[in-house]
Amino acid sequence: MEPKYDLRIIRTYKSLTEAFLQLMSEKHFEDITINELCERAMIGRTTFYKHFADKYEFFRFFVRQLQSDFDASNATSADYENPHYFFMSIIGHVLDFLKEHEQFVNMVLSSNLLSTLLDILSDQITFDITQKIKIGIKKGIDVPASPEIIASFFTGAIIHTVRWWLIQKKQLSEEKLIEEVEKILFALH
Repeated sequence: MEPKYDLRIIRTYKSLTEAFLQLMSEKHFEDITINELCERAMIGRTTFYKHFADKYEFFRFFVRQLQSDFDASNATSADYENPHYFFMSIIGHVLDFLKEHEQFVNMVLSSNLLSTLLDILSDQITFDITQKIKIGIKKGIDVPASPEIIASFFTGAIIHTVRWWLIQKKQLSEEKLIEEVEKILFALH
């Protein structure tokens, strides 16, 4: 039996999300107040604080929701049997996420939230890689280090590369970025 979701909660989250996107298009995150967010979403402050400690916790929820929705419609099926293909598919998945949410990412770049956004993505990428590698180990695939270390190493590389690429205002095309990363992966293997 599927869990039953309270429609009031779903409406609250939807209203907050829509209000947040509107406000982010008008001003920097740092300048958005809980009062503004609640007024725009047409909910009370008490309701907001029942769900979130502050606007930073709401931001983390918002990004995780975007990521969850994206992952549900763009699931990466690659497994660790072919590490090169596996890691390239993850890079492609991250870049697709950023492209699909380009307007939001640009708003984040103009605020001080880039590190927070990348930390949230990093946590999920590390978890996903670790799980896929553990599945590979159960299938008898040999790995050079523990799944957690491999996941942490690769996630750090991709997140810092993406951070650099975004801060450089994408002076390098996405295709060229992928090509360069692929060269590095071939050199490592």
